Formats: sequence, C-alpha cells, structure tokens
Amino acid sequence: MVHDDKTAVEAIILVLKENNIEAFPPATKTGECKKEYVVVKNSGASQIGDLSSEVHYIDVLCYVPWNKYTNLERFKKQVKEIIHNNLYPRLMETGSETTDYYDESYKAHMVSFMLRNNVRNKYL
Repeated sequence: MVHDDKTAVEAIILVLKENNIEAFPPATKTGECKKEYVVVKNSGASQIGDLSSEVHYIDVLCYVPWNKYTNLERFKKQVKEIIHNNLYPRLMETGSETTDYYDESYKAHMVSFMLRNNVRNKYL
C-alpha cells in the first residue's frame, strides 16, 4: 500500500501534494486564501466494540478563495477522488460532511468531510 509507513494524516498530505494540491497540517497555513488548499487533522478515535481495534477519524477541510465559491464542490470531489484512488481501503469516507462556511479570517469558503481508519490497538 502507498505510504504504509506514514500516519494517516501524513499519508493524506503526501498523496495530495503528489497530485499537485496544497495540503497542510493544522495551524501551519496562514494568511488570506489565494488558491485552493486542504488542511488535514486528526479528529479523535473510538474502540470498536470489545475488539482490539480502534477507528481513528480524520477531518479533511477544503478551502477556496472568497471569489471562487462555485469551485468548492468540484474541489471537494477532486480531493475525495485522489484520497480514494490512492489510500482506499486504509482510509474510507464516513459519509459525514459539514455545510460550507465562509471564514472571514482567511477570506475563504470551507467545507469538510470525515474519513475513518480502522487500526489494531496494540495496547489492548
């Protein structure tokens, strides 16, 4: 599998960059949004029943400049396809998405979706 030695967040960022999409971990991208980009962050974990496995959740936040709102849905779809084509079945969509939001501090429209990563918990 591609990038098996990386964390889920690292693998997503690498795959997106390999496909010419700017991608960042949280709190590293600053300033006004001038072009499309993605922020990838961990979003918690939970144990799967009584099994020795966990589900790790990852949020993928897609940003487009304030004057490119109509590109937001297309960009989100492009990001999803790249992740699916390169990291499935390691990472799968949960079906959870946020409504789009205008972030004045970045002058950008943002929408996010959630992925899940099933992992064996070596501590249980």
